[in-house]
Amino acid sequence: MQIKTSLIKLRKQSPLVHAITNSVTSSRVADIILSTGARPMMSDFSIEAQEITKNSQALLINLGMLNEDKMKAIRLSLKTANENNIPVVLDPVGVASSKVRRDFANELLENYKFNVIRGNYNEINYLVNKVEFTGVDSQNEDENLKEKTFKDLAIKLNEKTKAVILISGKYEIIADSSKVFSIPGGNNLLRKITGAGDMETGIIASLLAKPISSFKAATMAGIFLRQIASQCEKNKSINPQDIIIAMGKLDEFEGKATILESPYELKEGLVYGLDPGNNLLKIKNALKGGMDIYQIRDKEADDETLGKKVLKIREIMKDFPCLLVMNDNLKVAKKYDLAVHLGQEDELISTARKELGRNKIIGATAKNLKEAIIAENMGASYIGSGAFFKTQTKDDAQIISLEDLKDIIDGVTIPVYPIGGINLKNLSYFKEIKLSGVCMSSAIFSEDQNKIENIVKNIRKKLKK
Repeated sequence: MQIKTSLIKLRKQSPLVHAITNSVTSSRVADIILSTGARPMMSDFSIEAQEITKNSQALLINLGMLNEDKMKAIRLSLKTANENNIPVVLDPVGVASSKVRRDFANELLENYKFNVIRGNYNEINYLVNKVEFTGVDSQNEDENLKEKTFKDLAIKLNEKTKAVILISGKYEIIADSSKVFSIPGGNNLLRKITGAGDMETGIIASLLAKPISSFKAATMAGIFLRQIASQCEKNKSINPQDIIIAMGKLDEFEGKATILESPYELKEGLVYGLDPGNNLLKIKNALKGGMDIYQIRDKEADDETLGKKVLKIREIMKDFPCLLVMNDNLKVAKKYDLAVHLGQEDELISTARKELGRNKIIGATAKNLKEAIIAENMGASYIGSGAFFKTQTKDDAQIISLEDLKDIIDGVTIPVYPIGGINLKNLSYFKEIKLSGVCMSSAIFSEDQNKIENIVKNIRKKLKK
């Protein structure tokens, strides 16, 4: 799948990134942060650490070149960041090289929350399996390993820490609580640059400050560095300045990610219908028209009634490739092995992900970028966002703008489906956006049952134009 993000707003906002990093590579990290459009504050002095972190939009922690005061500064900054919901990226440089680093890393993982942990194979392997090594790089030790080994390791550390995990090296693997991506490309020339990984961590921190979701920040950093590495293969050489200059020239960057694991394959042009589920003939006609997702949205029914609806709707769905979603009821979704959609006031997405596991589809409602980022960070598989027009089903629905939708799409990797008052006539409102799909209720199910099949077919045609 293709993924992209814009740097224009990041450069306009110029957010502050507090970087407690490795003195060997601090200038390179500062320059790469600057080249993205963020502002680096390179300080590891414990007396000022909390104040600087509190005024920052992201915190970068690098375990290189430790000393007692720096360790104190890291603890203070992490406490401040966690208390103020400031995103944090951890780079466990050379984590197994000494008892001090091993003990300190274990302390941090036990006591603080991280949005992203980025490291090479040896570093992540120590955090998961306590396999010790010396030095700060993987050298060529990962060359004989399979991609699945990287993937399994990333998943294990995600399960342990709840952070997005990026493992760099022979493979570039990103994992969160429900999906794993691999970034193609790369070149061993990157191993010859001191601090290439530190710079990648700097890019992640800048993107977190933008802000975008933790998974997207890690994925875009991996894409950028792999693209640079592939370009260098043609030139047979690379230096840190090449990476910094290349980043500085971009207003946006995009690239390909391979989905290794996901409960939800990103497809375009999906029709998502929802209603209380009372009229089976209408549902069947929508299925005939090509409806891809159907949500039972009945706020009044008890669990027993919902269960009966599930069984009846499942029966008519058996000949159609349509996903069945339960609205707002995790208990019923779990009992009948359904996908679930949760609003902002329902069970936490992270709770649903824990209950349902990595492989179940969980939708979330998000009216703005902040809510969308939180949703993906918690493990959502897709987002429903709106309303865009006045709607019959929600009289008090808050109207959001097209710019809001663009920001949400730019900020997450998961599909975003606009919802709220959308119908065949006003669907052209979204013509400048490549939609993953669209959610409709009244536009489909308030119509005459004999018209519904053609209505859904026409929606699909319009989405594909």
